Amino acid sequence: MQDRQGLAEAAGLKAVVIDIESYASRLAAGRIIETLPAKGAGALVALFEIGALTTSMQVVRDDEVLYERDQGFGGAQLTQLIVRHYGFSAEEAESKKRSGELPEDYDTAVLRPFVDSVAQEVGRALQFFFTSTPHHKVDHVLLAGGSAPLPGLTEAVTQQTGFAASLVNPFEGMELASSVRLKKMVREAPAYLTACGLAMRRFLQ
Repeated sequence: MQDRQGLAEAAGLKAVVIDIESYASRLAAGRIIETLPAKGAGALVALFEIGALTTSMQVVRDDEVLYERDQGFGGAQLTQLIVRHYGFSAEEAESKKRSGELPEDYDTAVLRPFVDSVAQEVGRALQFFFTSTPHHKVDHVLLAGGSAPLPGLTEAVTQQTGFAASLVNPFEGMELASSVRLKKMVREAPAYLTACGLAMRRFLQ
């Protein structure tokens, strides 16, 4: 926290509010949980943010955090698989991953096995939760982060865990400016969960 405050001061800025990433993502996720049946009251919700290097898991119920865990897997591993399989540089692999300009066998040879491995990691994380607490199920699994929109991931997580999984859109229900590129926003929305939560702090002051 002090490091971030120091960075702000070094840039000539005065930090007014310094937030914690997990708090911000949970704030934004709260809007989504309220759209669940009975406004999510009493529901046990597992939120996964799949980042580049780390996937964070939070299990919440009625705004209370019951469990938190970080695991060392993320979208960067898919980039590494593309590098190894096709011989691209890391920069080329990342660019082609984002643009979708990959060889015809990418879906079956690289993407599908990676999606299955992510689903298995999500299932493993849930098992850690079940063995560490009195709980043995969750009501909903929410997927966020830059790798969450990977084709087939939501379905793979549902199949692997047996719990309904859905993709997070933190902008759902918000009024959008005409300048917003809707298709791009929808495609990238799960990556902005934490950023959305940070922005929402302004309206809570």
